Amino acid sequence: MASQKTMKAAYIDRPGGADKIIYGDLPIPTPGPRDILVKVVAVTVNTVDIYIRGGVFQTPLPQPFIIGRDVTGIVVEVGEEVSLFHPGERVWANNQGYDGRQGTFAEYVSIHECLLYHLPPNVDLHESVTVLHSGLTAIIGLFNKAQIRDKECIFVNGGDGSVGTAIIQLARAMGAQIIVTSGNEQKARWCEELGADLVINYKTQNVNLALKHFAPQGVNVYWDATPQPDIECALNAIAQRGRIIFMSGPLHQTTLMVGPFYMKNCTLYGFTVTDATIDELHTCASQIDYWLGRGVLKGRTALKLPLSQAAAAHRIYETQSLSGKIVLSPDWD
Repeated sequence: MASQKTMKAAYIDRPGGADKIIYGDLPIPTPGPRDILVKVVAVTVNTVDIYIRGGVFQTPLPQPFIIGRDVTGIVVEVGEEVSLFHPGERVWANNQGYDGRQGTFAEYVSIHECLLYHLPPNVDLHESVTVLHSGLTAIIGLFNKAQIRDKECIFVNGGDGSVGTAIIQLARAMGAQIIVTSGNEQKARWCEELGADLVINYKTQNVNLALKHFAPQGVNVYWDATPQPDIECALNAIAQRGRIIFMSGPLHQTTLMVGPFYMKNCTLYGFTVTDATIDELHTCASQIDYWLGRGVLKGRTALKLPLSQAAAAHRIYETQSLSGKIVLSPDWD
């Protein structure tokens, strides 16, 4: 490290499409007193990465800006005030590339100690990166917001995506009944393997009727993980004192009918993980490590690419429906 001054990184100098991603040399960051320099092993692409790169999420971006939220890697250097991390340790983070912080699509990344976590020793660095962001989202929604309980019934619209499959695994671990939608046979089988009790094919089945048949008293938790949630379907399906979670994109608008909230005494939640406090993130990180270490929380890799193909990874993510995540590594270049 002493002689190496630059690193390869995927970055942008202004928001835009995937064609704005540049792969080139940037200085290796120097960790501050409470920072940790991490050698990147694996990164992945999330929807929020697309929003940030495209300028949809308005957040301070240093110039040039290294893209990417999630990372697994190895500690190579620690700041003088850091005591909880040491060189050689396996670590992960899922909150970079936002609010002025540089991202993870590089050979090295400097991360503040309050946003870095140890990875359980039995967990693979390349596989675990696929569930870091989706796992965090699922944990906040299931445990902090919906507070799902044993024997309750949860419906996940869009349950075959990365967040949806994380929800399935965690809800199953909590003893819940799980209904999800999918329009893809391969993804539907994956949902069943993870523990979904019912997979509704939204292309060939009437979702409302299928829900009514399986859960005649309504579902306790209705989680819509699609870009355009159906508020009418949610209010028809939700049980008394049920909890609704919407994950629509930042530009989606809908008309909200308030009467059913009064009649059913139900609650609507919306959230972004970027607003989570440091304490909330640490609590969620402990839960992610717990479920990862016990083999409960697993991701799925659809495509492996070298870091130099970051622009291609973003294009593929935006234009193709993948059964799993895109994983990139500087080691594969």
